[in-house]
Amino acid sequence: MKKSNVILTVVALVASAVLLWLWYYLGFNNVDSPLDLVMSVIWWVIVVAGVALVAKAESTRRQNVRTAYVGDGRLYNSESGLLTLGAGASATDSVAAVLAGLDYGFDRVAGPDPDDEEQPIKWSHVVRTEKYEPARNDEGERRGETWEGEVVVVATGNKVPFSSREELARIIG
Repeated sequence: MKKSNVILTVVALVASAVLLWLWYYLGFNNVDSPLDLVMSVIWWVIVVAGVALVAKAESTRRQNVRTAYVGDGRLYNSESGLLTLGAGASATDSVAAVLAGLDYGFDRVAGPDPDDEEQPIKWSHVVRTEKYEPARNDEGERRGETWEGEVVVVATGNKVPFSSREELARIIG
């Protein structure tokens, strides 16, 4: 989760705990019937549900940011924009470089116009990364890298899962 989400969640939880303690310390629990306990339980369920919804929304947003479109020697990601792959550049390595540089901010780069007649782009693959954790040893070699997700082949609509860089390279080249 973003730092601001964590801070707001902690503030809400601390405020709730202080107010609940105050409720009992000031003796309001002796005035009302068991309604105060029911209200307290309902409030805590609302707080926990709110935290779960924010965590799920943030996870979905981060996964959408990790989505990359590949085709015609180009690569598009909503955070890094449209990139042209160099001659002989591997699409897999280019996607990995983009993923390694993500900030997961809220600014987005507009995608290319699909109706542009001067520079049409035909995406061949959509790479949806669920989990990406780059790992390198002291010599700069990839060791223990985790990369999982699925590739959608645009021409057929088939979804092909992958669980390593090598599998992704076999799918998209």
